[in-house]
Amino acid sequence: MGVLLITGAIACQAQVQRPQRDFQAWADLDATYPISRKVDFLLSVGTRYSNDYGHLSYRRITSGFAFHWHRYFTFEPYYQYSRSDSFSGRVNPENRLAFAITVGTPWKQWEISDRNRGERRFRVNGRSWRYRNRVEIRRPLNVERKRLSVFVWDEVYYSSRAGRWYRNRLALGAGQKLGKKISVDLYYVHQNDGYSHPGNLNAVAMTIKTVF
Repeated sequence: MGVLLITGAIACQAQVQRPQRDFQAWADLDATYPISRKVDFLLSVGTRYSNDYGHLSYRRITSGFAFHWHRYFTFEPYYQYSRSDSFSGRVNPENRLAFAITVGTPWKQWEISDRNRGERRFRVNGRSWRYRNRVEIRRPLNVERKRLSVFVWDEVYYSSRAGRWYRNRLALGAGQKLGKKISVDLYYVHQNDGYSHPGNLNAVAMTIKTVF
């Protein structure tokens, strides 16, 4: 009888084992409202659709400010609330207090930026902090009077919970200005992560940016 119970428990664990890989679709909307020449109010929403889950697996809303102390230096404190769905169907809410420092500079026909982000995370299973560093290279283009750009960025993650660098996220895409106050980026994302589940992702993404 005991053997049967143990066998049944192992079978149940195998049935709910979370996948390590997933293909997703991401959509984000970033809105900026200038308060002054050097201060902006920021509001952003985002969703992610998981192919393995078959529904939206992540939703977030972010609000904060951007302080432009120099043409190529920006400080952004912000608050973020998000909800993610686990493979078992459990909803995991998270509150996050964070800041980002971005340093950028032009180089020939390219724009190079380095964003450093620190996050204090408040989740049901405890508190932790995380550091993220993203380097982006973008080149503006003019094609048949259209303002385009191509870009690539790479972001690495360090988590106090994991105690190590645990994630690398690489993106490649293109952007277009649709007017003076709106632009869109379309890109492909590849993520390697041996800690989260699912951690290894491929995704197609779209970010719409607007200024009010």
